[in-house]
Amino acid sequence: MPTNRIEGRTAVFADWAWQALLVTGVCSVLLGLVVAVWPNKSVTVAGTLCGLILLASAGAQLIVAFGAHISTPLKVLEFLSGAAALVLALWCFNSGQWVLLLALWIGMGWMTRGVVQAIVAAWSEQFDGAGRQEIIGLITTAVGLIVAVGPFETMTSLSVAVGLFVIALGASEIFMATRVERSVPQPV
Repeated sequence: MPTNRIEGRTAVFADWAWQALLVTGVCSVLLGLVVAVWPNKSVTVAGTLCGLILLASAGAQLIVAFGAHISTPLKVLEFLSGAAALVLALWCFNSGQWVLLLALWIGMGWMTRGVVQAIVAAWSEQFDGAGRQEIIGLITTAVGLIVAVGPFETMTSLSVAVGLFVIALGASEIFMATRVERSVPQPV
């Protein structure tokens, strides 16, 4: 009798990590919805919401850094990427009235996350669906670059773009959490 949800797969995450990844994904989707459907908010409110988005992103990266069974160099890379997202989140909270500065912080955070996600997926033999994760990482990098250098002159255009992508990013985290192998208690 198999001891895991999906027989034949190697466990990549610790028992608690799938739950944390699921919560992070749900929070990302909710934040994305708020940002996308409330486009006429002030830049200060948007900075706070964008900071929360980057905090959720940092949370996902730190979950992988501490909860995944991957090699130490990849854990260090995930940790550094999560730490960078935390710093960028703090800068979002203090961005003042600058729409372009918010776009730069968010874009930089997503570029870093995307590159690290693609590297971890490519170099980790234990990652189920590594090809899919590499593609998501490369797409995240490309969208981060577009947001960082994009011509977002209004809060509305930035909000809609960021909100829709955060919804997609959160959905990918939820999907990953549902696919993660979990230990099943043995009958006594």
